[in-house]
Amino acid sequence: MTDDSISPDAATEAKEQRLLRPEIQALRAIAVATVVIFHYWPELISGGYIGVDVFFAISGFLITAHLVREVDRSGHVSLPGFWARRARRILPAALLVLLFCAVATYLVVPQNLWENFFREIQASTLYVENWYLAGEAVDYLGAENRPSPVQHYWSLSVEEQFYIVWPVLILIAMLVARKGSALLRRRSITAMLVLLTAVSLAYSIWATANNPVEAFFITPTRVWEFGAGGVLAMLAATKARPALRAAVSWAGIAMILVAAFAYNSKTPFPGIAAALPIAGTLAVIWAGSPELRWSPTGWMSLRPAQWLGDVSYSVYLWHWPLLILAPFLLLEDLSTPVKIALVALTLVLAALSKRYVEDPLRSGPLLAGRRPRRSFAFVLAGMGTVLLASFAALAVLSDKQSSDSLATAQLLASGEPCLGAAARDPENQPCINPRLRLTVAPSPLDLEKLAETTLKRRRCPRPVSVYPSISRICDFGVPSARAKDHLAIVGDSHSLHWRSALRAAANKRRWNIVSTSLLGCPFNAKIQRRRGLDPEECVAWKRAIPGWLAGQPKVDTLIVAQLSQPYKGKSIFERDVAGYQQAWRTLPPSIKTIIVIRDNPRASKETVDCIERAIADRRPAGEACALPRKRVLDGYPDAAAVAARRLNDPNVGVVDLTPFFCGRDLCYPVIGGLLVTYDKSHFTPSFNGTLTPYLLRALDRGGWLTR
Repeated sequence: MTDDSISPDAATEAKEQRLLRPEIQALRAIAVATVVIFHYWPELISGGYIGVDVFFAISGFLITAHLVREVDRSGHVSLPGFWARRARRILPAALLVLLFCAVATYLVVPQNLWENFFREIQASTLYVENWYLAGEAVDYLGAENRPSPVQHYWSLSVEEQFYIVWPVLILIAMLVARKGSALLRRRSITAMLVLLTAVSLAYSIWATANNPVEAFFITPTRVWEFGAGGVLAMLAATKARPALRAAVSWAGIAMILVAAFAYNSKTPFPGIAAALPIAGTLAVIWAGSPELRWSPTGWMSLRPAQWLGDVSYSVYLWHWPLLILAPFLLLEDLSTPVKIALVALTLVLAALSKRYVEDPLRSGPLLAGRRPRRSFAFVLAGMGTVLLASFAALAVLSDKQSSDSLATAQLLASGEPCLGAAARDPENQPCINPRLRLTVAPSPLDLEKLAETTLKRRRCPRPVSVYPSISRICDFGVPSARAKDHLAIVGDSHSLHWRSALRAAANKRRWNIVSTSLLGCPFNAKIQRRRGLDPEECVAWKRAIPGWLAGQPKVDTLIVAQLSQPYKGKSIFERDVAGYQQAWRTLPPSIKTIIVIRDNPRASKETVDCIERAIADRRPAGEACALPRKRVLDGYPDAAAVAARRLNDPNVGVVDLTPFFCGRDLCYPVIGGLLVTYDKSHFTPSFNGTLTPYLLRALDRGGWLTR
């Protein structure tokens, strides 16, 4: 067993292809149909993502059966031969679609998305996309990333990792019983599969309950799905009566469809919920193709079902990039007729890639029947081409980002009049600087790096000693011993994004400010969590705040700033208003003043794309990409601000800087040449810094602080 091992010839592979069972092809058709409909019309089939799990169980069954047949036939497993066959089967079409995505991204996708898209193309090329997405999904900054055209490669990455590890495990199990009979070897392999499946299932249940976002993508939570198919492959062929098999087959199909239509985004998955579609898949495979009039074999054997099953892999590859890339080309949301056309195009491309890429390279004379090293060389060349294309695009992006960053630094240091918030100062209108008309700083191309840099800047400049249940306590402004006033600020991430303005204000007025924040957790007695935050951590943090403030008697002013949200009903809004007032009543007597900073308007996910196009077309981006005030501000009522106003207490006030973002009808994403937010709601430090004089003016007029 060396790298020079000869792989099965084209005739052997063709024979294996002919042995494909009609019920397995039909299962593939069901799986890919549920996935495509779920992605294009999620309102029709809310749990269509379970189609991926059906594929996993099928792969576990087929690959295990293939490897065990090889063990029975030759007494060993040729790892190079197996990997070469898998590479010929999986990688040519996958690399073709990846290259298509790289070229299409370069041609039609706005450059502000290149960083994320090309990184995912690289991760997909190396078949670690599932781990990349797991890391991004659990990262606060990565949570709002737009889906890339290769996001669906997460499941292919899991499969490829399965193909690498599975034959090694079977080989190890076989070697444990190498001196025994063929039956003993089979029992050794079966025992290994059962143990691995049980351990993975247990871990999947635990991880789904404790870290659901990461659990969805990572390989260990999915191994049991392959393992279940593998265990079925190790069982003897069923001799059950056709009537029983037909009933079991119908039951299996029902399980899959129930999961597809009953599950949704709130279903804890994979975990134990994945057992339903997996059990259904195994039931259909176990039942086979019973020849009864009322069995599902009839429709399973129909040419459309068999054809869709045959091209299911290519359909899966093509459907998602077309869905993601089409809006960038058409510059509009996809209507139902356009989606139908894209599905039709998906089927055409799937048929073409199956006929002219998959089949020739899988079983044609170029690679099949040759030594594995030729297949590996071909695959490495294809992977190298995709990686080279993505690295070249990122190099172009990096050069542009460097020049834009330099221009931004020069602008901020220039002292230009009407820069940032000054352009909308109600007391200095009109404030117009023609030199800023087409300026956008920082550049939309820098948003990925800006988000990372901003998060680093938000970390405590002067960490304060840890208080129980509060691990994020910061101190900024002048040192406490020299401070004229002592303030505290609490809230979620929106309390952090005010730090640029507050730090400048604190230094100017000789304030010492202590702050604590918990991302996604507002200081509200009713709201338990956002963004999937651990509810126990959130509750403990909020309960600890009054005691923490009581231990700092010099702090007499509390600033509250947190994310506002849309509300589906008045009762929910009123609950949150009451929740803020209830939380404030728990504060110690040393807190004399509460100041709520009204939350800022939102941007949309397309705003930065619009800004980039406006720059290219030499149009004022702020005006060209303005959004309706009713949608991005009025649609997000600030319950904390309402709670403060309703108290009608002179020591509880609201700072509302809305005029610096919005006019009567529109809110602007670029103001005075500066980009307002780097994502949907968080300020760029550059713009936030220009709000300092107006924040101070509002505080002075409120009379809440000693001056």
